[in-house]
Amino acid sequence: MKINKILLGLALVAGGLFTSCDTDNVGTKYNVYTPSVSFMEESTSMTTSESSVEVQVKLVRLGNSGPLTVHYTGSSETAGIFTDLSGGQATFEEGSSTAVVTIKADNMQKGQEYTYSLQLDDAAVATADTILNNQIAVSDIVIMCDYNWVPAGSCTFIDNSFSEGDVIEDVEIENGEGSNVYRIVDVYGDGTGYITFIQNADGTIKLAEGKHCTVSGYTIYYDSENFGDYCYVESNGNHYVVNHLLLAGSDLYLGGFEFTWNK
Repeated sequence: MKINKILLGLALVAGGLFTSCDTDNVGTKYNVYTPSVSFMEESTSMTTSESSVEVQVKLVRLGNSGPLTVHYTGSSETAGIFTDLSGGQATFEEGSSTAVVTIKADNMQKGQEYTYSLQLDDAAVATADTILNNQIAVSDIVIMCDYNWVPAGSCTFIDNSFSEGDVIEDVEIENGEGSNVYRIVDVYGDGTGYITFIQNADGTIKLAEGKHCTVSGYTIYYDSENFGDYCYVESNGNHYVVNHLLLAGSDLYLGGFEFTWNK
């Protein structure tokens, strides 16, 4: 495998999770009647080509079988998309250990990702079992509104990142129907993912900003705003030379490929 010279390293600070042993509570008697309400999952993710969907999120409880209603709040950085059809409350029926709330996402635009966060209120958080300590108090809904992808020809792909110019023939290209967004499909094989690009009216292209497919631990990364000297495309008819970065952990490397689009 060939990787071009190191461009720079980034120092990323990641928040650590710490656990401790509370020896003062070793002998605490376990109270089986504590409701211990929690979301079942930290996140619920889905991909859809529809502009409107409904998502159900489950809550669970332990040690309490009577009817119980708990409350939560919801928030999103994107206005006008999410509606809480459950009105901020989840009801556990008599004898049931699960409850379900329904969130509707509407007016979504193709190619956009939307996130809605649910958070238990203080009263529900206070039901946490302090011995098991496994409550999930915040749960995110992440929805990708994807394009309807249709065939848009193929390309001859030349890799300059992981080899000395290996040529790969007949690589499929797809178009997000009704848009100027395209993607090169699984060029590196083994389900490594897509390389997405935008075609301008004059036929020139640029890679979509952000991360693309990952190959052997290196993610193709395009950031023309911050690294314009290293992230750019040279267009000549239907032949394109793409300069990009490769992200591995906190390090960035130079990468690149070129392709001829056979429409």
